[in-house]
Amino acid sequence: MGSVNITLANGQLGAALQTNDGITGLVLTGVSESGGYTAGSPILVTSMSDVAVAGITNTNNPFAIKQLQEFYNQAGTGSQLYLMLVPTTMTVAQMADNSNPNGAKKLLEFAGGKIKVLGLLSDDDAITAGGGSITVTNGLNADVYTAASNMRIMAQAYFLAEKPFRCVIGGTSYSGTPASLTDETAGTSNNRCAILIGDTVSGKAASMGLLLGVISSIPVQRKISRVRTGPLTNTAAYLHTTPLESATGDAAIISGKGFITFITYPNVSGYFFSGDPMLTATTDDYSMLARGRVMDKAHILAYTTFVQEVDDEVPVNDDGTLDAGFCKWLSQQIVNQVNTTMTANKEISAINCFIDPAQNILSTNELHVVLKITPVGYATDIEITLGFENPSL
Repeated sequence: MGSVNITLANGQLGAALQTNDGITGLVLTGVSESGGYTAGSPILVTSMSDVAVAGITNTNNPFAIKQLQEFYNQAGTGSQLYLMLVPTTMTVAQMADNSNPNGAKKLLEFAGGKIKVLGLLSDDDAITAGGGSITVTNGLNADVYTAASNMRIMAQAYFLAEKPFRCVIGGTSYSGTPASLTDETAGTSNNRCAILIGDTVSGKAASMGLLLGVISSIPVQRKISRVRTGPLTNTAAYLHTTPLESATGDAAIISGKGFITFITYPNVSGYFFSGDPMLTATTDDYSMLARGRVMDKAHILAYTTFVQEVDDEVPVNDDGTLDAGFCKWLSQQIVNQVNTTMTANKEISAINCFIDPAQNILSTNELHVVLKITPVGYATDIEITLGFENPSL
């Protein structure tokens, strides 16, 4: 008896992979709430209503509520934020310690690779009040510098696990003297970590919630300091206890040493971030947070595409080298995916993939792929020549 069988083809439309680029995480000092939130518990929130439902209150956790409110003021309701409050016995250096199962690692594991930018912030006053101690070294809580070193190890471990992320650490207990800060652009290469100095109120903390809110609301290639995006939602900015407007020249020194801080522009209302430098030399390809976020997205796309080819059969020539047609086909798969997901959205300028047919896969069982991305450029410094003209001359 004859029959007709129809099989539906799938995967033919070249749909873009979803990478959830704006998802952030925040680990900061807090306390357990009676009948509510328990410190050390990772949660996912999308609004201040979710925060309230989780049992985090302004009465017991005003430090956290301030950061969360500023996050949602900037990012808007609906933005996903992975959140964990840790007790005052945990320093920011311990939060960033990859060997500490109760620090940032716990939140990252809970998120399952979804966190693209992680923020760490300690309440130095609460730590001191709880019996701990804070030492100011090179203009900041010394634990901040240690946390940056620790985070370099943690971020590398997650990179190797195909779960790349970038981190920003709150530069707490800033002394108010920018000359005391370590120059992070000289002799350092921690391009997965940044430090934020400055807050929306006078004190020892940093405006981490506000910064993460910006990151959550912009595409990966966009700098947090882009003026065209518009001013930040805060109505005041401080460097330690000094209003930004009174700290003449300090912001330029702080940003020049490789830290993120606030800035204002003459004849432009509002506050902006000064830039998005990472703790590395400016010659580093990933010296900007935006460039790092772009590469992390490409990393995820490349992994997701090529993992499908693991242990698949590969056509070869008589001498064991790769079939040229196969190389071109496989190269086009990742090019098409990145073009659909990133180039079309102007997150990058171009992509190129090359798989050398001359490699002998029969001998090595290894397939080597070269993937190169041309990023977008940034008009960071604009030089204008302005003068009069006499059209009759």
